[in-house]
Amino acid sequence: MSAQEKPSPADGIGIGIVFAAIGGYFILVALGLLPMPEGGANGPPAIVFAAGLAFLCAGVAAMLRARAGMTDRQSDMPADAPRWTQLSYRIAAIAVVGSMAAIGTWVAIGSGPRAFEVSAPFVEMRTTGELIGRTMFGLGAVIVWIYVIALTVGTVRKFFGPSSVIPVEPRSGESRNP
Repeated sequence: MSAQEKPSPADGIGIGIVFAAIGGYFILVALGLLPMPEGGANGPPAIVFAAGLAFLCAGVAAMLRARAGMTDRQSDMPADAPRWTQLSYRIAAIAVVGSMAAIGTWVAIGSGPRAFEVSAPFVEMRTTGELIGRTMFGLGAVIVWIYVIALTVGTVRKFFGPSSVIPVEPRSGESRNP
């Protein structure tokens, strides 16, 4: 295992604190507790709140990863990590993905006009049409909502399903199968 593969816990916690602070700032702006930066937001406060929640929960997830000593190649908490850490990590992931799904849904079906630009090498289109842009965001939002549901169901099954309960040995003379 190379030194670059596993960041130090301090690095993970530092990155987590930065992301959480950014998220906290956006949440406080959305709640009206801090002033909106010059130029304002291009969406309602609920969308600013969702963006802040995504950053905040990403920061929490980074700190949990650091606490558990995870490597860059690991996507789930180690089995020997405390159960509260495993569950908190999953909840943070659901909140991040759910926030992004909410933002995509607002772009797709929220009120007000939208302007979309598409650029590629040697080609630039200033406007691609509101209908095309909303449709693409809508398809993306549906895919992300499906992922949110799958992640939530997987988390509930992992932590609260029948297999998560400690098996009880039958009393002598009883059979497990009726």
